[in-house]
Amino acid sequence: MKVKNKISPVMVGIIVTLFVSCSSIGHYLPISSSDIVIGTIQTTFVARDTWLSNNESISAQVYIKLLEAAAQRYSGNIDIRDIVWGTGRKISPRDTEVSATAKVIKVEQDETNY
Repeated sequence: MKVKNKISPVMVGIIVTLFVSCSSIGHYLPISSSDIVIGTIQTTFVARDTWLSNNESISAQVYIKLLEAAAQRYSGNIDIRDIVWGTGRKISPRDTEVSATAKVIKVEQDETNY
């Protein structure tokens, strides 16, 4: 009797589910019609998972990293908007690779972003 090496549809479903559950995507701080876009920024970094890790904690890490990268490239009073991020591979049990992009906007002197 010959045994065929076929992958069952159930196994394919399990594998796809595992890959999808290991990644997440976030989008926040939408751009408004009054924002003056002066460029874009992108970064990839390692995010530290916390025991309360969720999209909000990753979003905060992404915002900080993108703003740091934008400050190195653009001068003046700037902020970032229209942020899109996605998690990638696990580096270690507590560290995940994150890639993110955003638009860099010029902030007027009298604007406050609290």
